[in-house]
Amino acid sequence: MDFSNKRTFQFCRTLVRVLLSALFIGTISSSLIFAAQPDRSKRAAIIMPLAAKTLILDLVAAGERTVAVGWRGHILLSDNDGRSWRQVKTPTRDMLTSIYFTDDSHGWAVGHGAVILATEDGGETWELQYSAPEEERPLFDVIVTGNYGFAVGAYAKFMVTQNGGKSWQPSEFIIQQDKIVANKALVDEEPLPFDYHLNGIARSAAGTCYIAAEAGFIFRSNDGGHTWQELPSPYEGSFFGILPLDGEKLIVYGLRGHIFRSENGGQNWKQIETGTTALLTDAATLKNGTIIVTGMGGVILTSTDNGKSFTLKQPNRVSLTSVVETKSGALIIAGERGAKIHKIAE
Repeated sequence: MDFSNKRTFQFCRTLVRVLLSALFIGTISSSLIFAAQPDRSKRAAIIMPLAAKTLILDLVAAGERTVAVGWRGHILLSDNDGRSWRQVKTPTRDMLTSIYFTDDSHGWAVGHGAVILATEDGGETWELQYSAPEEERPLFDVIVTGNYGFAVGAYAKFMVTQNGGKSWQPSEFIIQQDKIVANKALVDEEPLPFDYHLNGIARSAAGTCYIAAEAGFIFRSNDGGHTWQELPSPYEGSFFGILPLDGEKLIVYGLRGHIFRSENGGQNWKQIETGTTALLTDAATLKNGTIIVTGMGGVILTSTDNGKSFTLKQPNRVSLTSVVETKSGALIIAGERGAKIHKIAE
């Protein structure tokens, strides 16, 4: 199947989150969404009194603290399980799409303009480590494990660090197989380079890394993210994230409410009924084993049987982008109107 005419609409997980911002101005186009103004990447974000009520794209727990990123380079901190938030200074006004912490102190945020920000004090202060707004290839997710880490984004954008996130360099997304795509386009009988959007990163407890990508691509790495193998895909639509479960079990989620579950590391998949056609944006496993999946239009899916079935909850129509459980067990869900504490029974 030729996916080229779908690419304006089949955005990766974090990019779809950014569509929410486009709704505020009533226009959606790939050039508008991808483009980062060169002067924005290195201009400090404006401290706004209502920043906590604006679009939040990702959440992470960093010790007792919760950190949120989103609109106009905003980074917000909560030290009371999401009951209140305070905005901190950041060196960019570009949209921030994802955040990752290795411990209570060290974290990285990525986003439009290919910006990579770093903190060593739990999010109080941030340093701009990298940006390339002229490329119009935003970053959508990031992970650091030991000295090696990588960030992924639009058109197979792949950044790596070899020194624990102190500096970053552009790299090649290496796929270990003969065919990059099953139905590859040919130019002089040679396949085109892989340039689909890389959406979301996941890492299992055993250290296996996964990437969910545009147009149904799923990748697995057994060497910490240095090289990648394309996995069999059960769906031709875009995937926005992967959630590793216990052992080799995992779920992948994406367009039109699709969730697929694998029990063998992604070699085989079974579709799971969700009861919704909403785009699914994020997923997390809580300490009690409950799985939460968020989506557009206020969709919240819950599973208490390790992802074998899901129950649909839709308390309102506010689109949701991220979910996290704090160290004390509070559940925070974020979206187009900021972040709020959520109870499973709601």
